[in-house]
Amino acid sequence: MKFKVRFLPDHVVAEFVRGTTVLDAASKAGVEIQTTCGGKGTCRKCKVIVEGEAKMAADTKLDKELIEKGYRLACQTYVTGDITVHVPEEARVKEGQILTAHSSFRPKKLEPMTRALELHLPRPGQKDNLGDLERLARALGKEAGQLRPPVDLLRLLPRRLRDLDWKVNALLAADDLGGELLDILPEGSCHLGAALDIGTTTVVLSLVDLEKGDIISTASDYNKQMRLGDDVITRISYAEEGGLEELREQVLQTINQLVLSARANAPELVADCDISALSVAGNTTMIHLFLGLEPKHIRYDPYIPTTNVPPLLRGKETGLVMHPEGLVYCIPGRASFVGGDVTADVIASGMHGRSELALLIDVGTNGEVVLGNQEFLVGCSTSAGPAFEGGEVACGMRAMSGAIEKVCIDEELETQLSVIGDAEPLGVCGSGLIDLLAQMFRCGLVDRKGRIQGGKWPRVRQTEIGPEYVVAFAEKGKVKKREIVIREDDIANLIRTKAALYAGCSVLLKSVDKEFSQLDRVYIAGGFGNYIGIENAILIGLLPDLPRDRFEFIGNGALAGAVQTLLSAEKRFEARQVYDDMTYIELSNSQLFFNEFSSASFLPHTDLERFPSVARQLGKK
Repeated sequence: MKFKVRFLPDHVVAEFVRGTTVLDAASKAGVEIQTTCGGKGTCRKCKVIVEGEAKMAADTKLDKELIEKGYRLACQTYVTGDITVHVPEEARVKEGQILTAHSSFRPKKLEPMTRALELHLPRPGQKDNLGDLERLARALGKEAGQLRPPVDLLRLLPRRLRDLDWKVNALLAADDLGGELLDILPEGSCHLGAALDIGTTTVVLSLVDLEKGDIISTASDYNKQMRLGDDVITRISYAEEGGLEELREQVLQTINQLVLSARANAPELVADCDISALSVAGNTTMIHLFLGLEPKHIRYDPYIPTTNVPPLLRGKETGLVMHPEGLVYCIPGRASFVGGDVTADVIASGMHGRSELALLIDVGTNGEVVLGNQEFLVGCSTSAGPAFEGGEVACGMRAMSGAIEKVCIDEELETQLSVIGDAEPLGVCGSGLIDLLAQMFRCGLVDRKGRIQGGKWPRVRQTEIGPEYVVAFAEKGKVKKREIVIREDDIANLIRTKAALYAGCSVLLKSVDKEFSQLDRVYIAGGFGNYIGIENAILIGLLPDLPRDRFEFIGNGALAGAVQTLLSAEKRFEARQVYDDMTYIELSNSQLFFNEFSSASFLPHTDLERFPSVARQLGKK
């Protein structure tokens, strides 16, 4: 028996069997509800108001006061009859601030993953009686390579050539990718590829003209896997419990919708063209889930993936909306927690080809760091946690409409906020959390251990669970739904996250007997990293205290690297070289990392000599 579930304010009605969770019902009905714990009931971000017959889990983590007001956790509430679900603003997934920008790239030699060669074949006759495939090979000459057409194409070849009056485009794989004949297309067909960045939180796809090397259009969205877990470990656990195929379906839906969106924004000339080549950047877990590979052993010592260098695949093997014989190339990753997205970052930065000593930091759901130059590369993953993505912070949220992205506390102790979309503030995203913690520390609102100070601060108040600082009052300004606060346990999570990232950088430098002062360049990659305020990040000890002109933002380096490897055989070779040359350091059993992490678990650090500019600011107080 099925029951009606009505979602407000969307006015969406759908029917579900008894026992379906409200969160699953919402997902299937197309109503996106925030969750960072994968439906475990621990993050408490999926709070909704339920009216009607629904059963709440006995061990729900929701406060009694909220339960009395009708609130329920969507992931811990089950349909047992007809119900109405009110989804409040703070629980809704809204349009996000997703970084698609990156440095432009024009290869010295355009060598895309697939080539389309225009051919005018002579008609066969008694004096020219070559077979159709051999006729094609003769026309291609030295371009013929290893034709080896798919058997389905070979079966269609006679009719295809004659229907097209012997005027065709031969679609070929690049020589470094096998050189095979992939298809015979009509003369004048467009030649289209795509670059894809599969992130844990967001997915970005760019359509690319493979003849000119130009980006035609770009589309982005949140990764639909998010409702099944906010971080890679949670998703691996979900896969272990039998959810691998569901995870794969969710990311394929995300990608295929982006393909359709990018096509819709493309000129009519290419809107209906098949994608014949796709270059994919993603962390190791995302690539496993995209390909449907068993990810279980990624999370257990000694952390071994199914593969770091996935084989070249055909479109029909992936479930993607593209040419069935098109090529799908996954940029190789170095280890279970330093994946192809980091390799792509390295390619985009160019650090592997220069003599200067550079540090690359990709700050996201996980924190990855690479140190090196043209002589060596060494990398690690800091397992920083999801605090900067809005997880583990009571009023934290992703960078979407309504998120506080910048915070300034002025001399009058007034809090100035900048909100994404100029909307009513609903929470604080990662860049705002860094600003908030830095400003509170600068003003003396928190001490070096992250403890909130009382006294003269009108926004500090005591609660049953300890002191909290009110970022935005419910009765002031545009904030009407709830007060936005930060507590000491939130601050502790932020300090742990920043300490892990800084400690990872420190371990890499010490592994090659270098110091932060010897760095010529610090590249910051990733969607979140692009919005970091350098001064505030240094103030809390997230980034090293270096001359500010040594920092360089490279935008979405993963997407940039995917574009480069899509268009250039040289860059595909370099990606493999980065994989071969990088030394990976596992931090989970490193005593040095533990020592560095402990030292960095203060604001900004136990050793203030590492942060001279911060010491000067503190000395002025």
